[in-house]
Amino acid sequence: MTTTTNTVIDPNQNERIVPIGKLWQVGLLAAVSASFANLVFFWVTKVLFAMSYIIPMGGPSGPLEPIPAGVIILFNVVPAIGATILLALLGKYVARPIRLFWIISAVIFTISFILPITLPATVATSTKIGLSLMHIIAWPAIAVVLTKQGREE
Repeated sequence: MTTTTNTVIDPNQNERIVPIGKLWQVGLLAAVSASFANLVFFWVTKVLFAMSYIIPMGGPSGPLEPIPAGVIILFNVVPAIGATILLALLGKYVARPIRLFWIISAVIFTISFILPITLPATVATSTKIGLSLMHIIAWPAIAVVLTKQGREE
């Protein structure tokens, strides 16, 4: 004799976000992951390709200076904090927070290329490309960590 069990699968089951205390830990992990990956890329491209990463510091008319490693870290930590806040809010107010998070983060990722592309003409094209590649490294590092580690099992 065969028995059949009807189980209802909640389509939002994989969309629940971990409690906010744990989500902040996941956000920190995302920030560290993105920062580490981009610092490795930054140093490797400086050594192997002699990229200078010289940009105007203090605004478009500021003096051209090499980007310090701290700025690379800052430009990974701030988006990771923003993404963590976004995911926390979506987790609280939306039925499918992870799906919507990926959509919103993809839009923000696309818009983020405005910054390196609009650097003044005095900035080397290789620097603009390197900075753009750092966006390509940071986005999945942050989004994947948050959505994989930030969902309840």
